[in-house]
Amino acid sequence: MDFLDPKKKRAYKIRLIIGYVLVAIVIGLGTVIIVYGASGYGINTKTGQIIQNGLLFTDSKPGGAEIYLNGKDQHSTTSARLVLPAGNYTLTLKKTGYQDWNRSFALNEQSIGRYVYPFLFPVKPQITNLKTYDSAPALITQTPDYKWLLVENNAASAKAPTFDQYDTTTLDNATPDVTTVSLPADLLTNYTSNSQLTEVEWSTDNVHLLLQHTTADGIEYVVFNRTHPDQSFNVNKMFGITPSQVSLYDKKIDQLYIFDQTTGTLRLGDTSTKVLAPVLLNNVLAYKSYGKDLITYVTDNGEPAGKVAARIWDGSKSYKLNEFNAGNVYLIDTAQFQGHFYYADGSNMSDWVYVFKDPLDDIRDPATAKALPVVALHDPGATKIKFSANTRFIGAENAQNFAVYDMETQSSYQYTLSDPLADNMSWMDGHRLIGASGGSVLVMDYDGINKHLVTPTLLSQGAYFSSNYNHMLTVATNTDGTVVLQNVDMRAGTDLPKKP
Repeated sequence: MDFLDPKKKRAYKIRLIIGYVLVAIVIGLGTVIIVYGASGYGINTKTGQIIQNGLLFTDSKPGGAEIYLNGKDQHSTTSARLVLPAGNYTLTLKKTGYQDWNRSFALNEQSIGRYVYPFLFPVKPQITNLKTYDSAPALITQTPDYKWLLVENNAASAKAPTFDQYDTTTLDNATPDVTTVSLPADLLTNYTSNSQLTEVEWSTDNVHLLLQHTTADGIEYVVFNRTHPDQSFNVNKMFGITPSQVSLYDKKIDQLYIFDQTTGTLRLGDTSTKVLAPVLLNNVLAYKSYGKDLITYVTDNGEPAGKVAARIWDGSKSYKLNEFNAGNVYLIDTAQFQGHFYYADGSNMSDWVYVFKDPLDDIRDPATAKALPVVALHDPGATKIKFSANTRFIGAENAQNFAVYDMETQSSYQYTLSDPLADNMSWMDGHRLIGASGGSVLVMDYDGINKHLVTPTLLSQGAYFSSNYNHMLTVATNTDGTVVLQNVDMRAGTDLPKKP
């Protein structure tokens, strides 16, 4: 009957209270430790000192690369999550058969470093010749989904352009799938062996391609249906016009933007009714559309001599975005990243390319009516701007001079390449630029590091890829002097497919 003894009952209650207090202390300490651990704090087990950590996430293509930090093997492979003391690091990824990938970075306390985009290039890529051509193809183009590669293959006596159409999903086969498709003979006006076809843009359906046809007599635009060529049509003939520029409305062929540089007018043409709508915008010097309603355009209307303005048309009203020096090349582009609209503008006669974040929110507001750039990229004489495939970066280029802005980290990079370039570089994907230098494919990260001269090429744009990036496709001179389309395998060692 101990539970009836007042002294023992009181002692039991005291022990119970002490137990609750100890449990509360343990829970409290555990919570503090978890919170501080999540915030980047840790304890040096050798010295007992409290240190502040950061997190490093790293991955690669292909996966399974060994991770080294400041030259020390971390005994971990991509993909990985590492807790590291704050400090300066050099990250190196190594895998047998591939070139190393390196990047130096500073990891601050309670911060996260994410390097999940590294692409490892093979040391000695395996190359397969797909087809020999009489000369370098005048036009090579690829669908937006990267599945189909079209290579122009015209004989001197050809009455219409003909393309070899490669299915890049079959490049691992002993004999990849390839078909031949031609534009209708009567589609182009005055087509000769001296005619030039240029890609304008693909529709998002991966079927329709807008082409510019240039001859000694002038320029015309055609929409080519690669699956049903007989349904292709000539824009000039359809609307009875000679436009300076044509582009797709919302990346579809139902409607087309028709620009006349002589009159400075921009209109819409309905391809189903074959009717041109009334003038949409006047005094246009250059334009770039985005989606269904947004158009960024350059005009000198109402501007001082030597100046132009970039304006945004939102489907109902025009708003002034920015003012800069007039030029003969205008740089305008729009993209969305993480739910925000980014606009960029400038000219080849301006020292700066301006980047704006959600500018319509400001210029629509009567209280402000002015947009301020989030960054001004210094690249005097730039002739090209372009968002990366994932729209995280925008790059401006003038020959070998580059300026790049990272929307995610709000960081800017400016650098000059020592490598001579055959032409402007393009975005290979979300993080890398591709082009040609010294007769080889040149690939580099957005900030100019991790440069690779991959394989010989005759293409000024460098090369194309399959959708999984396991295959690089380019044109090169074969050992016997012929021109050949090549399949360059981007895998090495154990990543190569096993032969049957």
